[in-house]
Amino acid sequence: MRVLRIALIILLIGPGLGLLFFGPRDTAELPRDRVIVDYWEKWTGNEETQMRSIVNAFNDTVGKEKGIFVRYLSTSSVNQKTLIATAAGVPPDIAGIWDPNVPQFAAMDALEPLDGLAEAHGITAGTYKPVHWKACHYDGKLYALISTPYDVALHYNKSLFAAKSTELRAAGLDPDRPPNTIAELDAYAKVLDTLNPDGSIQVAGYLPLEPGWYATYTPFWFGGSWWDDENKRFTFTDPKVVRSFEWIQSYYRRLGQSAMSEFRSGTGNFDSPQNPFMAETLAMEQQGTFLANYIHNTKPSMDGRWAAAAFPSDDPALTDVTYCTADVLVIPRGAKHVNEAFEFIAYVNRQDVMERLCSMHCKTSPLANVSAKFMNEHANPYIAVFERLAASPNAHGTPPVPILPQVGEELGNFFQRLSSLEITPAEELPLMQARLQKKYDEFIKRQNNRKKPADEMPGQSLEN
Repeated sequence: MRVLRIALIILLIGPGLGLLFFGPRDTAELPRDRVIVDYWEKWTGNEETQMRSIVNAFNDTVGKEKGIFVRYLSTSSVNQKTLIATAAGVPPDIAGIWDPNVPQFAAMDALEPLDGLAEAHGITAGTYKPVHWKACHYDGKLYALISTPYDVALHYNKSLFAAKSTELRAAGLDPDRPPNTIAELDAYAKVLDTLNPDGSIQVAGYLPLEPGWYATYTPFWFGGSWWDDENKRFTFTDPKVVRSFEWIQSYYRRLGQSAMSEFRSGTGNFDSPQNPFMAETLAMEQQGTFLANYIHNTKPSMDGRWAAAAFPSDDPALTDVTYCTADVLVIPRGAKHVNEAFEFIAYVNRQDVMERLCSMHCKTSPLANVSAKFMNEHANPYIAVFERLAASPNAHGTPPVPILPQVGEELGNFFQRLSSLEITPAEELPLMQARLQKKYDEFIKRQNNRKKPADEMPGQSLEN
């Protein structure tokens, strides 16, 4: 069994381990008088460089004082590689994953619980915004702390609103403010749509699946959810969930599936000037806090010509709804240096350090207390909107479902068929609910029958 585990490590995380042992190093040699803490992180580019500056600051201060040195490695597919390395008994001391990974990892006993360590460092529920504190838990235990979070809001192009101010006013809409309800959003979108003579889309007012990163969580804005955590049941047949996905499909029925597909196929990458919002061929978009950075760096001519507001809800009484997610730091089960690893995690969660990192990444802070300096100097001119939304009682995190990869796969297929008008939500959602509930029940049964994490093969872990 041990030979098989080593073979799997070489096959699946060999490149990461190769970088660990033979890849880039800090210019200085590793200090021999310190505990070396290995930290695997997903980030590349500017985000990697910015986090490296945090690591270097720790090594030069708290790490030096306490005899700890964090060795930082940027690695792709960090969640899969961490899970496999943990199953094989050779995990990193710290892994930077995503908060939706936490339920799966925790259910598989692949994470060290952090409750005692957090309490000893003064990190409690009062430290965090409630939505983020909840996201760090699974089954009543703390398994992660945040590195950088964000939430989503409506971004809208003020110039495109102004260009069609006459038409908007004629429709009873105010061009000087964003829509306040889903019904208003639809009305604004219809006016802002500009179609070519052949019916193709020149400028779209709004498209629910552009970019569609958060379409999975659309039910939140309709007052529903597809997961009942108290009873551990999928609730895709909830009328509010059904209605939310019918709303998405309504855009394909109104504009035409071929016109929508043609428009989306002509758009560029998210981080390019051909991004439809930055190309100004999309008037409104649902996107995260960090979009301000991309606009400023990629299309600075748009600075001052866009704004952000709470994404509207179906019910006018349901206000400040948002979806929140985050990058998180975890200690994999079996890590060699748990206490030393947590010293670095606690350092990142100091208010001054957290605000520095989140400012560099153009994101919100997960902490309950936010400084005036953070708010006044933030690169996003609408950071107050995003901070208010994240602190709202109507802020939602990812449902704590340990089979989320399977949920994502099912929903990906669902949206593809939904957008091609092959199905309706009312007919497909009951079938999807039954399939996912069966997968969830089987997963939980398997985990309950396991004697130890190593009993399950790493390859099976990723599938289940």
